[in-house]
Amino acid sequence: MALYEVHARKWENGWELRVEGVGVTWSPTLGDAESRAREYISTQLELDERAIHLDLVPQVSDDLDQLVLETRRAVHDADEAMRGAAAKTREAVYGLSDAGLTLTDISQYLGLSRQRLEQLAQG
Repeated sequence: MALYEVHARKWENGWELRVEGVGVTWSPTLGDAESRAREYISTQLELDERAIHLDLVPQVSDDLDQLVLETRRAVHDADEAMRGAAAKTREAVYGLSDAGLTLTDISQYLGLSRQRLEQLAQG
């Protein structure tokens, strides 16, 4: 399987797609960029599209690109923290339940609604 780096730069008609070692094509939307780039590479190099893997790198401006990277990291970190908090909450709920507390008491103790506790217990 071949990996190709595709730099997608925003311009007035959509996105310019520069494919390292292959050439340049375009896509009307960023959502279509991956399939357009894959089709372009397949046509240019006579490869099966299923054998093509892409690393799509959108680019708007240095400042905004950096902000997007920081945003993605922050969202990833928040997701990790939420998963960790959910696991700790489930552990606490099971422990408190084993200690004889009712779901109402556990809800009050943890400061979470019963509905949220039930959601976490299912996850």
